[in-house]
Amino acid sequence: MNVILKGHAKAVAENMVRFGYVNTQSEAIRMALTTFAKTQMTEEQLVQMKLDWIDEQVKLGKRRVLNSEQALGKYAKLLKHEAKIESK
Repeated sequence: MNVILKGHAKAVAENMVRFGYVNTQSEAIRMALTTFAKTQMTEEQLVQMKLDWIDEQVKLGKRRVLNSEQALGKYAKLLKHEAKIESK
């Protein structure tokens, strides 16, 4: 694969070589990609972090968990009506 660097990206790669972080610009690109990959989280990790945060908010009393009737409020009767239809 050939990569053409221009502008800021080229200057960064050149500086990484000049200051001795890497020996070549190819190594600079490999290092950048590896570092980027380590800092990225998978969707699964992000979802788990959000769920953990919500759980903590519930424990602190800042949020609460509603059952379906509480969430639907005055429309809860529709849920009961639908359940009766499905059971027939």
